[in-house]
Amino acid sequence: MKAKTLLLFVSFACVPAVSSFGQVDCNTSTKLVCQFPFSAQTLGVFAAGTNSTTALATAAEAVANPINASIATQLTQLPIPSATVGVVTLQKKGSEFGTTFDNLGPVLTDRPDTVGKGHIFAGFSYQHFNFNSLAGHDLSNIPIGFSYVTGNVTSYDAVSNQVSFQLDQYVGIATYGATRRTDISVVVPFNSVSLAVSTSGFQGYQYNAGTNSYGQIFSPTTSVSSNGSAKGVGDITLIVKQMLIGQEGTRAAVSAGVSARFPSGDALNYLGSGAFGGNIYGLFEYRARLAPHMKLSYQWNGSSQVMNLQSMPSIGLPGGLQYAAGADFKLVRSLTLATDLLGNQFVNVPSFTLSQTNLPGPAGQGGIPSKISSTTPTNLTYTTANFSGGLKWSPRPHFLLYGNVLVQLNNVGLRSDPVPLFGIAYNFKTRH
Repeated sequence: MKAKTLLLFVSFACVPAVSSFGQVDCNTSTKLVCQFPFSAQTLGVFAAGTNSTTALATAAEAVANPINASIATQLTQLPIPSATVGVVTLQKKGSEFGTTFDNLGPVLTDRPDTVGKGHIFAGFSYQHFNFNSLAGHDLSNIPIGFSYVTGNVTSYDAVSNQVSFQLDQYVGIATYGATRRTDISVVVPFNSVSLAVSTSGFQGYQYNAGTNSYGQIFSPTTSVSSNGSAKGVGDITLIVKQMLIGQEGTRAAVSAGVSARFPSGDALNYLGSGAFGGNIYGLFEYRARLAPHMKLSYQWNGSSQVMNLQSMPSIGLPGGLQYAAGADFKLVRSLTLATDLLGNQFVNVPSFTLSQTNLPGPAGQGGIPSKISSTTPTNLTYTTANFSGGLKWSPRPHFLLYGNVLVQLNNVGLRSDPVPLFGIAYNFKTRH
């Protein structure tokens, strides 16, 4: 793919994301960021019998912002298959001909080796994420509570949310060997997101500080459900990798690279990040039947709308250090077992904590509880740790099938059930 064609493609892909920047009115918007944790319908139920709709919406948005930001932050760093999986050519000293390295390499970690000058590597994969918790709280039961003041009256509201959140990701990868030592890759994800929220257990108490008494008690028994889905291209990534050591046929191989992520996905529908991103990384591999490998990188991000829905993008999407370490074992010539430990650091991520707030005045009597659930926005720094295990099979030269399972080992950030992955890849040489 020529550079001008690639630049034009990426520019057009980014237009939808750039044009979406601005305030988001969740009273009218159908974007998925407005479904969780509160939909406009839910707010309407809350606001019944009160004249404090604006104050209510403002308080609810203050809770929703860090939750949406926490989700969007992690969705930008979902693992994707290697851009050179299973395709390695070693150049022996004194020979112009390459020899094949039988170990097919890792699945979710790139390797230092390049595809070869004039070669094109093309791959396609599928992953399914079924998210089960956020910030250590089970998505099947997240109590949300907040308060707001109008005059002398303070309103305390709380609900319980049951959330179903799934993402299917289809990833296309194309790598071109610009030289013997240099690869240029394009990664294009297509995402399908579904979100359903059932809200129940409403509690609403209005305390008048002037009279030291409670007025209206709002506790409907009905539940409110909202759901939505979205499909589309995610954030496109452009990668340049330079091999530093190993092209001469040595056992050890080292490469360095940079990548640029473009906000081509609709961030307000959890399809993308809404922010430009950059990454610099280093790769190491020791070529053997049991081949250890390592990756160390750092992720930078620009400002994203999802960090604050009520203003123009001005807050940077969190990034941080990333690492991967593992090994591949050649079972037979055409079959390789790959394992990895992958970690992503997220620095100062908007998040939330849950606690109990003591109600003032004559609480604990007359149907008024002494405490109510409360959600407090906060910032957290954490590192997700994942184990990856999979197999790669090459039934014939230049052709590869692979499968993998990713398991998150710690319960931080946005956590998923074990993530299955299936992929196919092919390497061929262009004509000159």
